[in-house]
Amino acid sequence: MQRLNPGPFEPLVYFLQKPTSFRVIGVGGFALFTILALGKAAAHGAGDLLLGLAILGALWLESSFDVCRRCRFYGTWHCLGQGMIVSKILAAAPPGVTDTQLRAHLGLAAAFLLYGLFWLWHSPLLGLLFTLWIPLALISALPAGCEFSWREPAGTVQARSESGAG
Repeated sequence: MQRLNPGPFEPLVYFLQKPTSFRVIGVGGFALFTILALGKAAAHGAGDLLLGLAILGALWLESSFDVCRRCRFYGTWHCLGQGMIVSKILAAAPPGVTDTQLRAHLGLAAAFLLYGLFWLWHSPLLGLLFTLWIPLALISALPAGCEFSWREPAGTVQARSESGAG
């Protein structure tokens, strides 16, 4: 897959695609986003908080089954320990997810981001800050070679390793 040229933003994209940037901006930002959004929801009522916890729980379970188990960093602290926790419960799975699994992951992630942004926009400064955070987090999640070890169809990963590529 050919990557788009970031143009004048190339230095920023290069910086954001470092593993440390992913941990700080992507994972750390997601943790802060979650805490603040659930806090705002809780201030409005228990039902609002429970809805957010249900979406977050579904996202965590889906990520654990479909993404985490297929990641090359499985069993490490790469995503603030999710791989460590999941590795104690589930065995690793071969790389590659179906299109349905990918749609489920992206759909749950989008649902949680929309839920969180709804609550964070109750404070316009927080809403703006985290709306700007989303593209930065997405860029930080994309490795420079754009090779998600969990995303590629199973045959592709095996064929590449047999041919000596990547």
